[in-house]
Amino acid sequence: MKGLLNLLAKANLVELSDEEKVEAGIENLDMPSSDQVDVPPDPPEPPPLQNVFPPGSTIIENRPIEDIYAATGLPQSPFPAEKLLRLLEGLRTMDAVTRKAAVQAMDAADDNWQISDCVDDAKRKIDTLNSYKQLLDVQLQAAEQQSVAQVEDIRSGLEKSTSEIRKQISELEKLLEREISKSAQQTTAIEAGVRAARETVGRESRRIGTEIERLGEITAQFVAE
Repeated sequence: MKGLLNLLAKANLVELSDEEKVEAGIENLDMPSSDQVDVPPDPPEPPPLQNVFPPGSTIIENRPIEDIYAATGLPQSPFPAEKLLRLLEGLRTMDAVTRKAAVQAMDAADDNWQISDCVDDAKRKIDTLNSYKQLLDVQLQAAEQQSVAQVEDIRSGLEKSTSEIRKQISELEKLLEREISKSAQQTTAIEAGVRAARETVGRESRRIGTEIERLGEITAQFVAE
């Protein structure tokens, strides 16, 4: 595969990463031989997506795909599916049959990788992304249910506040009516007192006036002019 990648890179059909350039022999870097590379242990079972991204957590847009893979513990592939996608993109000018044959030839020429590695990696990633899509639906449902509960709480609070305020308004209206009635009664009593005083003064004025007239007879008869 190194020779094929080298030819494709020189023909500008594919763009290789630094690691791929090393694998294709385009750059001479000291790399450990295959017998010096430690074989990694089997990856642990990835945690459920619900544990990584709880249903009640914030829905994040444009979460990097790599972060989703990393968060779910997706195992590394000897030849990631994305690398094969870039290779296929570089061979896009070929027809599908020729493109497939070229990739199969690369597979046959290099014992370090197999097309099945890419296929398995792609399947795992597809399963992970499908699970993530389902999780997004679950998160949306949780958000909708939470919003419904919050709106219901707001409406319930409003109804309670409205009932309490209307009760207070009713009590205040009754209090106002009592105050108006009390004020009217006090006003009537004061006005009645004034009328009674006026009538009293009138009677007393007439009585005193009568007495003044009676006494005036004396002064009129006996006071010398």
